[in-house]
Amino acid sequence: MRRRSFIASLGAAPAVALVPAATATPAPTLTAPDGLPLSAVSGITGTISPVRFTSAPTADSVPLLAQSPPSVDVDLVAMAGKAMNYLIHNPRPALDFEPVFQIKPLACPPAPHGHDPIVPGDTDCRMDWEYIFMREMSGSREGLDVERGLRKRILGYVRDDGLAWVPPGHYMEGDVYAGATPQGEIASTWATAKIIRSLSETYARTGDKAAIQQARRMFVGLRKLADWDQGRAVYQGGSGGWRDGKLFKAQQPVAAVEQLVRYWEVSGDDEALQFAIAVTEGLIEQGPSLKIEPSGKFNGHMHSTLHGVWGVAHLGVVQNQPRYVEWAKRIYDYATTQGLGTGWLAAATWDQEVRLLSEMCATSDLVSIASWLARGGYPDYWDHVERYVRNMIAPTQFSLTPEYVALYRKTNAAKGKREVELGLARMQDFAGGFVAAPAPNSWINWMPPTAQGNGERMQIFGCCAPEGMRALHTAWSTIVERTEHETRVNLSLGCETDDAKVVSFLPTQPRLAVVAKRAGNFLVRVPSWSDRAQAAAYRNGKRIDLQWAGPALAYARFDAVRVGEELGIGYPLAEFRQQMDFAFAGRPDLKFQLDWSGNRVVDITPRASQLPMPGYGPKV
Repeated sequence: MRRRSFIASLGAAPAVALVPAATATPAPTLTAPDGLPLSAVSGITGTISPVRFTSAPTADSVPLLAQSPPSVDVDLVAMAGKAMNYLIHNPRPALDFEPVFQIKPLACPPAPHGHDPIVPGDTDCRMDWEYIFMREMSGSREGLDVERGLRKRILGYVRDDGLAWVPPGHYMEGDVYAGATPQGEIASTWATAKIIRSLSETYARTGDKAAIQQARRMFVGLRKLADWDQGRAVYQGGSGGWRDGKLFKAQQPVAAVEQLVRYWEVSGDDEALQFAIAVTEGLIEQGPSLKIEPSGKFNGHMHSTLHGVWGVAHLGVVQNQPRYVEWAKRIYDYATTQGLGTGWLAAATWDQEVRLLSEMCATSDLVSIASWLARGGYPDYWDHVERYVRNMIAPTQFSLTPEYVALYRKTNAAKGKREVELGLARMQDFAGGFVAAPAPNSWINWMPPTAQGNGERMQIFGCCAPEGMRALHTAWSTIVERTEHETRVNLSLGCETDDAKVVSFLPTQPRLAVVAKRAGNFLVRVPSWSDRAQAAAYRNGKRIDLQWAGPALAYARFDAVRVGEELGIGYPLAEFRQQMDFAFAGRPDLKFQLDWSGNRVVDITPRASQLPMPGYGPKV
């Protein structure tokens, strides 16, 4: 296929026929001889000990919420409120609301005072969504001037051709660390797609016609850059940049599918749907050249790859296309072999040292893809989502803990008290962000034999912090889902929506309570690893017969529920020990042992010598 020139690409793209929807086949539920679903620990690597269960629920009744102690489980809404601190205080008004990418929490100073060349088109465009998402969760109205300033900033990148033109620093991260200064501007397909998503989310919530019209212009601009081959749309440079009619730098694969699908969902623009299908077909066809094997195994950067796969999974579900869902699932399943199952995931596949790093960006992609696979016929993948939230997202939200403050002061004692306190004050601005590249057991990544790319072993990369927020919102927004026929509760995490209030009693009790705020049928998912024969269902505190229903019969069914009724499930916790090494990274000598209780890691060895991951077993 011949690459078209940049100028020639400005012509109209050929029409693509909509692919007819196929009938999705639900994933079969297979059981082991002891009745435990074989998918019980899917996505967890290494060797797993025989699963044992805590005592099964036996009570004929349970206390209603009004008589129950307050929940102490993960509080997603509180986490969103903390994230708002980061979103409000990272951007710098004096620099046209430019945020910071290079945050080194143990350095003094911990972030650049002036321009950060990696930011334009990446960090700022990623953050823009998160004001919408974190406000939706937390209800916060603080920092609206900062939000407006950042939105104005990124819209200023967009030219008459519909593309975002920015300095190329976000394609040159390693070069910037080495001292390079990005020159000129490029048309960034990455930034263009991100801004389309921001405008789409704004329109979905406000009906702002100017926002969706701008998104339309940008979609058309992005479409003009595609090559076409037998009805497929292909971006040979993936999400790379353009300059002087030539590809500036490839970034494979293209990650625009998700943003196109979301734009179509909120706008109803069928041209966008057609184009999303064409790009997906091109992406699948490109698989071998992108080093993606039919099995799903791939060789490349984890986040760049998974960010592209995310949209394919989404499109497969909403268009009822099992081929897309299965393609995404194979790649996702391979990716999980490059980590622990907690959400810690190797940053890339190509060399040992990079495989000893992790990125919150890729963890967020796991959350997004797993949530669509769960809706596409694999409800056990909701447990993947919950594991990532409990064991990676929540423990890595940064705050100035006493242990961190003490280590910062000790590390930078030679700088003098004034500089140290200024450094800590700046780090308070970044509280609520997410540690970007932790070890499985610590905020400090002690595993690579040399220091990380920009000289530090503890990071809050400007790309990873907002992606942690995206994962937070994805989980929160999928706990309760309304379908045409019922309300579904997918995760054993707490939240409150217009349809239901959900309260988790973990870690003290494996029990979930749901207060109906909408009349109708309810489905409440029992974790896939639970002993189904021993699960219990409750209605208004009284035990009832448990009726299995929903995808793969994974849900307890409650019929004809009235507003205000309280529903519940209880189940025995699966407990097991995971042992794994980093043989996939050429380090079989690097070993971890994790003790699991349901979807929670309750202990991990080796112990971290500094800044252990909060919540992982006894304090060091």
